[in-house]
Amino acid sequence: MEPLNIFLTTWNTGLQGSKAQSQDLTSWLLPVLQNTSNDPELPHGIIPDLYVIGVQELLPVHLALAGLSATVLSILTDRIQSLLSSHARSLSVEKSQEQYTLVSRVSHVGVALWVFARERTLGGRLGKPLKTSLGLWYGGMGNKSAVGVRLPIRRGDMGGWEVLTFVNAHLEAHDHNIPRRNQQYQNILSSLLFQSSDPLTQPYQIFDTSHLFIMGDLNYRLSKRPSAELLVENGKADDLIISKGRNEMVQTDTLQREKRAGRAFGGLREGDVTRFAPTYKRIVGQIGGYSKKRIPGWTDRILFASYTDSPTLSSSNDPTAQEGTSRIIHFSSTPELTISDHKPVHAIVQIPSPSALSTGSAPHLAPILTASQPPHLPRPQPISKEYLWAWILLGTTLDRLIGWPWCLLVLLGGGNEKTGLGVTAFVSMVWGVWWSGVWSA
Repeated sequence: MEPLNIFLTTWNTGLQGSKAQSQDLTSWLLPVLQNTSNDPELPHGIIPDLYVIGVQELLPVHLALAGLSATVLSILTDRIQSLLSSHARSLSVEKSQEQYTLVSRVSHVGVALWVFARERTLGGRLGKPLKTSLGLWYGGMGNKSAVGVRLPIRRGDMGGWEVLTFVNAHLEAHDHNIPRRNQQYQNILSSLLFQSSDPLTQPYQIFDTSHLFIMGDLNYRLSKRPSAELLVENGKADDLIISKGRNEMVQTDTLQREKRAGRAFGGLREGDVTRFAPTYKRIVGQIGGYSKKRIPGWTDRILFASYTDSPTLSSSNDPTAQEGTSRIIHFSSTPELTISDHKPVHAIVQIPSPSALSTGSAPHLAPILTASQPPHLPRPQPISKEYLWAWILLGTTLDRLIGWPWCLLVLLGGGNEKTGLGVTAFVSMVWGVWWSGVWSA
């Protein structure tokens, strides 16, 4: 059995996802396929077996809340599939057999997740995927949300099943909202549930899996603003100064601080984020530079865990992660994309060949992750189906009640959101004056 190579990427498009329909997506989706041919640290010409693509803020909020994302999602799906397949054929000896197929796609308001599989290596090896979504904002609204895909994979010729779970999330913004981000992560653990077609089967939580990948705009920033000379891309300053400065910056990274304190992301690890500059808040239209309105941060993250991890394993750079368990073999960002105030992050995670004794003879017998270790608390139990249905119904109703009138306001403004709000304010003022006159008469 060959190792399994998974390309993962996350990008907050800054409400500009519709522009990606016409833009060149090569620098976002193919940086590894282009670079690995000349990268001595990686296998020559590596072609990922799975592509897992997550976006946040795909569309302007009013369109997303109104549920009007289907057209953009469909166009992007076709473009991504065509791009991946054609580039894989350009690297493969057996070009006619190279194709990526869409395994699953799930979206919730502005958050979307695609999983594509390489037909040549995974054809006939995939079980039935399950997908789910959850609004994380007040009342279950999807302004902040999470989506997930659960995918069984047969690793061996006669069995050897493992389960891969992918989660894409957009958590609460602003520096002071760390407790709320932590709570939203706990809500994902308890409420982002995968329900099989068998009504008698208990729903799966995200950690009921062999390998778990959580990515997205998690919105954890630095606790203090770094000096300007450290916020540069590689090649524009002395590499030693950049390396030293980023190592100092990462000490103020609030995600790692919350993880060490046991308040979030127990049992998960990630690559070395100091390999690239903080991904937020960048200046739209520029490769470099940061907005002075926000403290920068590595808000865009990719974390993962495998059932083969040692309980003491804390990061993908740990030497014990190099043998017998999953590891990152490429990790970087893409500063060339400038339509958003975020830069995409991507990684290739390699899952080693499993032993026949460690895998399951059927998907439901696949190995799962071990429990989180102290100082992390035990993972929460799943919430009841009734409560979850009520939460989803309330959130969807609120989304539409706000999204559709908001769309109408934008139309009143001739397609300009600010003008539409101005028209609404004027109408509201006239209505208020008239109504007060009625009551005073």
